[in-house]
Amino acid sequence: MKKILYIILIITIFILGKQTKTYAQCNNKLVTICSGGLTKNATYLKELKVRLQAKQSGKKAPIARYALMLSKGTHYRLSICNAKEFSGKAIIQLYDNNNRLLGSSYNPSTKKHYSAFDFICNKSAVYKVLVSFEDGKEGCAVGILSMIKN
Repeated sequence: MKKILYIILIITIFILGKQTKTYAQCNNKLVTICSGGLTKNATYLKELKVRLQAKQSGKKAPIARYALMLSKGTHYRLSICNAKEFSGKAIIQLYDNNNRLLGSSYNPSTKKHYSAFDFICNKSAVYKVLVSFEDGKEGCAVGILSMIKN
């Protein structure tokens, strides 16, 4: 009886393992890669892991939303890194309480992507960070919030 249970367990693990997709650079490995690109004067504060499915027809593109408490007088940098396994290019954006865009890693007029942007906080408050993928494509990315020392 025990042999039959072991065989069923092994077969189940094998079948489930075949059905599950693995992405080598999505999540923790990507965090390590992205945070490794910080400059000497940057202090790592937080990572924002994002894995979004492709936009479905007739619906809005999926967006990951985060709330961050930022302090007045602090120089911050928001960086973004994409997993190579996906075609989606990540866009990270920072908004204030009034939904005003304060910074973005993407310039829609030039269609140019940037790996990071800096923000000097003028008011201690909760800010919104949105991460999406260009054209609603499927993607995996990591955003890194860091503090820049002057």
